[in-house]
Amino acid sequence: MVIRYGFWLLIFFLVMVAFFSFCRPSSFAKWIEKKAKSAESKATNTTPVSLIEVKVSRPTRVIFGDEATGQKYDPSELAQLPKIRLGEGILGTLYKAVLNSGTIITIRKIREGLNDSDNLEFWGEFFGGMPDNWLLPMHFGFWYGGEAFVIYEYLCLGSLEELLHGSEGIQFSPLNWGIRQQIALCAAKALASIHSRVTKSGKALVCGVIKASNILIRLDFSACLSGYETPYLVSHGTIIRRNPGRVAPELIQMQNSPEVFTHKSDVYSFGILLLELITGKKPMVTNLEEYVKEKRRREGLSGVYDKRIKDVKENVADMLRIAGLCLSHNPRDRPSMDKVVQMIQGLLV
Repeated sequence: MVIRYGFWLLIFFLVMVAFFSFCRPSSFAKWIEKKAKSAESKATNTTPVSLIEVKVSRPTRVIFGDEATGQKYDPSELAQLPKIRLGEGILGTLYKAVLNSGTIITIRKIREGLNDSDNLEFWGEFFGGMPDNWLLPMHFGFWYGGEAFVIYEYLCLGSLEELLHGSEGIQFSPLNWGIRQQIALCAAKALASIHSRVTKSGKALVCGVIKASNILIRLDFSACLSGYETPYLVSHGTIIRRNPGRVAPELIQMQNSPEVFTHKSDVYSFGILLLELITGKKPMVTNLEEYVKEKRRREGLSGVYDKRIKDVKENVADMLRIAGLCLSHNPRDRPSMDKVVQMIQGLLV
């Protein structure tokens, strides 16, 4: 009986030792820690990806831009920056944006339907690698989440169209004759620069339609040309339909041809730009050729030029003569843009 009682007492003692040993703070803490780690592991495997991670994971790819430029611009930042809409162009919507560094840039979001990857990347790379003082540089191009963007320098004075005709909410002083001549010369040099180049296949480059909205003005009132990539991304028929009053007469019958624009049709378009600078009238509203002829017949030279010009000089007649040569209905009679540059330079001496 005593032996049996001692046996059960020993068993009880061993059980109590094991229990209190397990319940010591260190052992219990280790057990809790082990359970916590197990739960954390399960939670990690089932937690959905955060919204920020979804944004960052959107596919990005550089279209053109050197290494230094790529370090300056982050596609995901550029695409998601707050933007001010500047206007809608044939290539897409233009926005003004301020980088975190304080730099102001212009961003073009390429219109849906024009962002065929092969064509856009080919011409983006071609024009993006073509620096020229008379052409607005294309700094950087990229894809972000299936949308294409191009970065340009921001010019605070805007376009010739805004300065010449004004725009809603913008106050402006009429451009004097000296500035208009300077802008005409810069635009002529820009177009001559385009004409001096060829595509990778050896074909002559053309501008398509040169117009006031594509002439951007720097702070010193020199000018540069934008939108020169348009005829290589947009059908020629679309460009012609959207620019009445600016296209050469021979193009009207050829607008469905795959290769419409020529150097000579560009020269005609430039002639219209000269008349716009002289008269201050919009070619899409007024037939400038007929307007100038009628005004000059009835009122002489003083009836032709913009009445807001206070310092008009006698050489306005010479500028009209240059415009007339550019507007010859026979394309072969139109001068080259190199010749036009020389003639305008001769007026400024």
